[in-house]
Amino acid sequence: MFSMTLPELKTRQQAIIKTIAGPEPLRQRLVALGVLKGLNISVAATSLLGNPRVYSIGKQQICLRSKEASYIEVELQSNGG
Repeated sequence: MFSMTLPELKTRQQAIIKTIAGPEPLRQRLVALGVLKGLNISVAATSLLGNPRVYSIGKQQICLRSKEASYIEVELQSNGG
């Protein structure tokens, strides 16, 4: 499987969250929003200019800027399409 950062994920692709890096306050905020290692994530919507994007994690959706999302490493699922 292929690893990438979250902003590289395309619409209709499914991925699993592998690592969450970045400053501690950001990591704590992401965890509080439900961004947890091992969960499935996908792009739900993109703004007109591509930033920010809405991501689906389970039954919830969160909106992240590309800078924040770039700290999240995901692994593309082989059937993500």
